Amino acid sequence: MALLAGALALAGCGGNDDNGKNGQGGQPATASRPEVLFRFQKFTSAPLVDGGEVTLRSLEGKVVLLDLFATWCPPCRRSTPILVGLHQRFQGKGLEMTGLAYENTGDAAQDRLKVTGFREEFKIPYRLAYGPQVVWEELQAKAHAEREIPTILLLDRQGVVREMFQGLEPGEETVLAERIEKLLAEPVVPVPRAD
Repeated sequence: MALLAGALALAGCGGNDDNGKNGQGGQPATASRPEVLFRFQKFTSAPLVDGGEVTLRSLEGKVVLLDLFATWCPPCRRSTPILVGLHQRFQGKGLEMTGLAYENTGDAAQDRLKVTGFREEFKIPYRLAYGPQVVWEELQAKAHAEREIPTILLLDRQGVVREMFQGLEPGEETVLAERIEKLLAEPVVPVPRAD
């Protein structure tokens, strides 16, 4: 976990500077984002901060937003109120949100204190879980993603990752909300079971 935190810290948390740019040739963060299309194979569940677990199978049939964050990351702290607002806006409309925390203490009790404190500070109403390393492995292999936080993923009702936001700049919440609405408007198609 410490190695992951170091890699994320080297990436500057979200890879963003303070000028509202995303660090890619000075393009604004709201520039068009390519659609991402893949399914997680190895990542199937994550332990919830309050006990139990959240599974991707339990989220089938819903549009899912996964927020990969850390409590110590300034860009994550800036994006969290935006995500709380989006939760309020889309609550009860078919969107499920889960935060996946990547902490760097190496101590489970300390990580829990940090994440629960973060939830209280920002009044986060959605589930928080500890982010498994395998998420990053699959993101790198299937979407060529950098280890940057926050990383926000949108999955469609069939569990396909359709959108990836690495960093979330002011004003970009409009783009994220539009993408959520687009996925919510798609017809509900039964998800075939593999077993």
